[in-house]
Amino acid sequence: MRFIANIALLSATSIFFAVAIPTGPFPAVGNELPNGLPYPSPSELSLIEQKSQGTLPNGPVPPVVSNKGLNNLKLIAFNELFEVAFFGELIQNITEKIDGYRFTDGGDRDFVLRSLQAILAQEELHAIRANNALVHFKQSPIEPCVYTFPVEDFDSAILLASTFTSVVLGTLQDVIERFALGQDVDLAREIASVIGNEGEQQGWFRVMQGRIPNDLPFVTTSDLNFAFTAIQGFVVPGSCPNINEIPLRTYEPLTINTAPGPKSENITFQFNEPGNETENTLWLTYINQLNLPVVEPLTFVSRNGSDVVAQALFPYDEHSLNGLTIAAVTKNKGPFGDANSVAKWTLAGPGLIVVN
Repeated sequence: MRFIANIALLSATSIFFAVAIPTGPFPAVGNELPNGLPYPSPSELSLIEQKSQGTLPNGPVPPVVSNKGLNNLKLIAFNELFEVAFFGELIQNITEKIDGYRFTDGGDRDFVLRSLQAILAQEELHAIRANNALVHFKQSPIEPCVYTFPVEDFDSAILLASTFTSVVLGTLQDVIERFALGQDVDLAREIASVIGNEGEQQGWFRVMQGRIPNDLPFVTTSDLNFAFTAIQGFVVPGSCPNINEIPLRTYEPLTINTAPGPKSENITFQFNEPGNETENTLWLTYINQLNLPVVEPLTFVSRNGSDVVAQALFPYDEHSLNGLTIAAVTKNKGPFGDANSVAKWTLAGPGLIVVN
């Protein structure tokens, strides 16, 4: 397909995505989502299922759920509503032939739209299922926020979709483990099914960038709190009606200023440090694949009030840091046993680095 040749220009050896509140002239997407979300009518739900090429699971929701399970469902609903807003806006931009979203070949455009419409409908069903489960367990459903996306054309939108899908794939690993710990067996199986769907999407996003569809043998893991913070980077502050009902942590933003390549090199980053920490009590910790987190000493470059610019080694060669790497400024040098232990000691993050 011809559009692949155009998008392959994005296929550099590395990209980075810094999680922060967008400050550019990007339009906001309101709380009203496509197809009647978050509460579609029966006819709207039927249309969503048709476009998704499937249905909501028709088996019963388990009668009870653990507290860990409830937190999972709230985070899933929060994330899925964000994705619905993103893909809905992307489809609208292509449909209306907005500058940067036009295709020279009608066949390419039709295929992309059919693919994205299926993705949107599938994400809508994920959101509906999570909120329905919350209502079943006598919890308030998660309401959509007002979102803003730092993209200006189709290429940058696909790059962003690929990046946040990598985070989703890592976060759902944590979701399954938390379901397992809470003995929410049926819900764990359902999320395993969703992981397969997200992996199919990610493969397509990567091919659209001129990359091979599969980036890693063991996809980088993550933690619910990292995802919760990352999603808020696309949210207009104060626009989420009941975000306070999601009992997860929000970290200080971490911006990666220099994107590393496939080699060991120093990277520069910035974050807010409102306390009185010193560089001897802070470290930059990397989470990659299913390996033990890697900790590197942090060196301050400059400070302007609470705004800190710092530097640390990105040890690519020693640890084969391909695919997604999640960086976090931590208040402990470890050693850390997993992503969850990193999250407990995180001051700022996540910083998302992709090398592949």
